[in-house]
Amino acid sequence: MRKHYRWRLLQPDSEKVFALARAINASLPIAKALCNRGIFTFDDAKRFFRPEEAPLHSPFLMRDMQHAAERLSQAIERGERIMIYGDYDVDGTTGTALLLLFLRELGAEVLFYINDRFKEGYGVARSGIEYAHEKGVSLIISVDCGITAFEPIKYAQSLGIDFIVCDHHESSLERPPALAVLDPKRPDCDYPFKELSGCGVAFKLAEAVCTVRGLPAERAYAYLDLVAAAIAADIVPALGENRTLLARGIAQTKKNPRLAFSEIFNCARYDSSHLSTSDLVFIVAPRINAAGRMDHARQVVELLTTANGDLAAHLALTLEKLNTERRHIDRQMTEEALRDAERLLSIYPSSVVLYKPDWHLGVVGIVASRIAEHFYVPTIVLTEANGVLKGSARSIADFDLYDAISACKEHLLQFGGHAAAAGLSLPITSLEAFRAAFERACAERLKMEQRNPEIVIDAELRLEEITPNFLAVLKRFEPCGPGNRHPVFLTRGVRQTCSVQVMKNEHLRLHLSNSHSHGSIYPAVGFHFAHYLDMLQDRSRPLDIVYSIEENCYNGQTSVQFRLRDVQLSSA
Repeated sequence: MRKHYRWRLLQPDSEKVFALARAINASLPIAKALCNRGIFTFDDAKRFFRPEEAPLHSPFLMRDMQHAAERLSQAIERGERIMIYGDYDVDGTTGTALLLLFLRELGAEVLFYINDRFKEGYGVARSGIEYAHEKGVSLIISVDCGITAFEPIKYAQSLGIDFIVCDHHESSLERPPALAVLDPKRPDCDYPFKELSGCGVAFKLAEAVCTVRGLPAERAYAYLDLVAAAIAADIVPALGENRTLLARGIAQTKKNPRLAFSEIFNCARYDSSHLSTSDLVFIVAPRINAAGRMDHARQVVELLTTANGDLAAHLALTLEKLNTERRHIDRQMTEEALRDAERLLSIYPSSVVLYKPDWHLGVVGIVASRIAEHFYVPTIVLTEANGVLKGSARSIADFDLYDAISACKEHLLQFGGHAAAAGLSLPITSLEAFRAAFERACAERLKMEQRNPEIVIDAELRLEEITPNFLAVLKRFEPCGPGNRHPVFLTRGVRQTCSVQVMKNEHLRLHLSNSHSHGSIYPAVGFHFAHYLDMLQDRSRPLDIVYSIEENCYNGQTSVQFRLRDVQLSSA
C-alpha cells in the first residue's frame, strides 16, 4: 500500500519574516520561503536572487589539480594521444563531451570511450584500457568514474598509460594509483565545495588548464551549459557553487543553445527560452540517458560534439525514439515491481530487494526510484547480466544508502555510488543472503520518523495572493533542486471547477478555484496521482492541496500551473 504523506508546515520567526517582507517588498509567503532557506536580510536575498554573480572557487584548491593540469597541458604540447573515459549517464557523457570539445579547441589529439552498460557495466573496464592501448593513447582521463578503479588503473600503468581520475563519488582513504585523483569527496581534499557533479570536476580541470596555459577562464566557461545539464540530471545539491554553475549554464542555453540541445528541444517540441532546472531534469536528461539505457551512450557524445546539423538532427531523433521505447518498458516493469514489492514488504518491512532475470538492465534504476517513492523504503532492483545479478539502488530522504550497502559488502562483487543512489552486482547464489543483510542494515539505520514520507511546506497561501509580483519574485528562486527545492505551499478549501481528467492512466489534471466560486481558475497536475481518483470524483467536497507553482509553456503560450505534491479532503 502506498504510504501517506505527513505534512509539516514550517514556522520561521515571525519578526524576521515581517522584516524581510518589508525590506524586499515581497508578500509574507515569499518571505517565509526565503527565511526557511536561511535568508533573513536584504543582502542575503540579493545574493540568493543573483547566483550567477557569485565567484567560483579556484580549481587549484582541489587535491592533485596542479599536477593534473600540468600533465594534461604537457600532453597537449607534445601532441600525445589523450582518451576521455566517461560513464554512460548524463553526468558522464556531458563531462566527456566537455573535455573533448575543450581539448580539441586547444589542438589536442583526443578520443573517447564509453562502456557498454550491458557488456562492461559501470566503471573503468579492462576492455577500455585495452582499447586505449591499441589506439596509442598515453593519457586517460576518466569522468564520473574511476575512484574505485584500482586494478584497471594498475593495468593502464603497466601499459605505460598515465591516468587522471575526475570523479565525485564517495571515496575511502585508499585511492587508486592514478597520476592524479580529482574528487572533492576525497577525505584529504580541502576543496571547499564537496558536491560537484562529475562533469563539474571535469570543468574544474578545464578551468585549471586555462590557468596553466595562460588562457582566459572564459574558454572553459563556454561549456557551462553541459555542466548545468549534469548538475540537474545527477540530483546533486543545487547549492553553493553548483547553483552558480547551474544558473550560468541555464542562462547560456536560453540565450544560445548549442546545436545538440536545440535538436533535443525540437524533438520534444519545447521552447528553450523558458528553460528551468525541471526542464533539464524532465526533458533533456531522460533523452540523453535513454541511449545508455537502451543502446549505447556513445551516440550522446557524438550528438553533443558534432557541428553537423543533419547528423545532430538524426542523433536527437534516435534518442527520442529510444526514450519512447524506454518509457514503454519502464511502465511494464514498474507494474510487475509494485506487485512483487507489496508481497516482499510483508516479510522485509524496512527494504525492498527485487529480482527478475528478464528485467531490462537499463531501466532498473528508474523502476527502483518509483518503488522507493511509492512504498518509501530503500529499494534495490536487480536483473541478470552475464551470469551475475546487476542493478540499481535508490534511497529515501535523509537515509544513507551507500552506508547501508557497505554493511553488506561481503555478499557483493562490486558496488559504488553515494547516499541517494548506487549501483551493485552480486552472485546469483548470494541473493537471499544479501536481501536479509540489507534488510537488517536498513532496519538498524532507519529512524521511526523516516518510515513515513514527509512533505515540508514553506507557507500557507491564499489563491488571491498569487499576483504578478508574487510570481515574478517566485521565479527568482530558480535554479532549484536538492537543497533549494521549489517553494511548496498549502492552500485550504479549494474547489474543483470541472471533472478531474485522467492522463495516460496514471496522471490527473484538475482545475481549481477558491471556495467562494470567484477569482482565477488554476490548472493543477498530479503526476502518478491515479490512486486519488476515487476521492476526487465528488466535486462538491473542498480540498486542501500541497503544491508548487510553475510555468506551463505550450504552443507558444505561457500560463501558471500547480504541480500537486499531495491532496486531502478539506477539514475546514
